[in-house]
Amino acid sequence: MDSGAQISTEDFFLLLQGWRESGSHLLLKFRSRSLSLSAACVVLDARDGRVAFWIDKEKTGAAEFIVTNCVFGFRDVAEGDADLPTGGKAESAIEIFRDDFALLIMLLK
Repeated sequence: MDSGAQISTEDFFLLLQGWRESGSHLLLKFRSRSLSLSAACVVLDARDGRVAFWIDKEKTGAAEFIVTNCVFGFRDVAEGDADLPTGGKAESAIEIFRDDFALLIMLLK
């Protein structure tokens, strides 16, 4: 984990459920040994060891991640290293790690 405080699994799901209820706009960055993905999104669901995101405005495309056995933590995001949309800023970010992938979820202002 780059920086920031580690959070519990329960707090991670509570936070994502809150972002779902508020319709918060997010930027998702996923990386594994064989795949990288970056997408603007909103939370579709967050429970039972998984988190899913709508990745288009029409809510026809989704991505789901199984996050069991992960480490969760807040992360500082510098404006220059986030690949944010033009004029976009990250309010906060959560990073999720497991031995086979990393997922960064940025809450956009």
